[in-house]
Amino acid sequence: MTTKPSRHLLVVDDEPEILSEVVAYLRRRGETVIAASSFTEAMQVLSDDTVPIDILITDGRMPDGSGIDLLQAALGRPCRPQSLIMMTGHFEESDLTPELQEASVVVVNKPFSLGALYRQLGPVAAAPAAPAAPPCELAAA
Repeated sequence: MTTKPSRHLLVVDDEPEILSEVVAYLRRRGETVIAASSFTEAMQVLSDDTVPIDILITDGRMPDGSGIDLLQAALGRPCRPQSLIMMTGHFEESDLTPELQEASVVVVNKPFSLGALYRQLGPVAAAPAAPAAPPCELAAA
């Protein structure tokens, strides 16, 4: 039996219904998900360099901060996420800073289907035949 490798996702949204639906959907597909219900909580996760984050999915606007600021913070991590996605009803890709555009941030407009969001994550890489060096060395715990 072949098991697909799990990616580590950080999902951020201040709306509890959206957060729980997205997290549950991704977990059912075998993804490892950390849920953050606020900008502040997400920044705490992002500031811990020992927490692997392959993909960041964030809301664009939250009461305590901006998804744009979270995306910028993710770019500053020693082990930055491979994919950056912003869920929003307020921004277009043209509203992103040049640095975020260069990082290929994907904007998913609300409302969206969970399947459409999942397709933005891209394919899961097949497990390597031989152990490969990780793309980024995490700091020792």
